Amino acid sequence: MFTNKGKSNVKVKLIINPKVKNDKLDEMKKGDSIVFNLIHHNPEERVGHIYFGRGKWNDENIREISKSIRSIEIENDNYKIIYKSQSAINHLLKENYKGIIMKSLNIKIDDDFFK
Repeated sequence: MFTNKGKSNVKVKLIINPKVKNDKLDEMKKGDSIVFNLIHHNPEERVGHIYFGRGKWNDENIREISKSIRSIEIENDNYKIIYKSQSAINHLLKENYKGIIMKSLNIKIDDDFFK
């Protein structure tokens, strides 16, 4: 899940790796990517999510999904961050999954995210 907690609109773009088969990502993508436009003042459009079914995130799941994504671009009115390497993508995802039994993955993007 990607959540916009900032004061400006946020665009999240996942470029999908065509060499790795992932049914959930493949059915969501348009062309080679999945794009979320997260509007800061509209509560219904502040969240973009990809649902992989019920279950638990763990390090192996994170590694597998990281292989399916070639890059992640996160952009607001002032900044753009691009995660290009597998280790950077894996680190971003791993740092943002939390929970005790049922772990969830939520990347919260606020104005400090870009600093």
